[in-house]
Amino acid sequence: MIYLLRYWPHALIVVCLAAIAWVIAHAAYNWGYDTANVRAEKVIGDFAKAEAEAQENARAVEQRRVEDLAALDAKYQRELDDAKARAESVAADLRAGNRSLRREIAAYATERLSGHATSTGELSEAAQRGAALVGEAIGIGRECDATQRALIEAYEAQRRPAL
Repeated sequence: MIYLLRYWPHALIVVCLAAIAWVIAHAAYNWGYDTANVRAEKVIGDFAKAEAEAQENARAVEQRRVEDLAALDAKYQRELDDAKARAESVAADLRAGNRSLRREIAAYATERLSGHATSTGELSEAAQRGAALVGEAIGIGRECDATQRALIEAYEAQRRPAL
């Protein structure tokens, strides 16, 4: 006990210095912890912004693709309706007797073959109708090609990576 009475001022100084050191260390720790939290919150906020922008961009790309597909579908439907109308017109003409495909195409082929030999260059009326029918058949083939190209474009548009 005498020992404590003799050195109590020194012990009190040591305790005070230890308390001051603990307060300083605790303040430094809290300051560092707060700084780290601020940086972490900033990083989290940046990630949240980037995620929101990425989602917005993905929605815009998806919307553009939907619009492109809708335009391609509308174009395809128009072409299909036009082709159906032309086919119905040709079928109605055939039923009404306005067109007789076999005779007219045969007349056209015969006139072409004999035309090369005679080289008159003029076709009879039946051969002219046959030539028109062959031209229409070629046109229908071109329409089918256009429909095929439209379908390929739609497929390729769907496969294209999002930009």
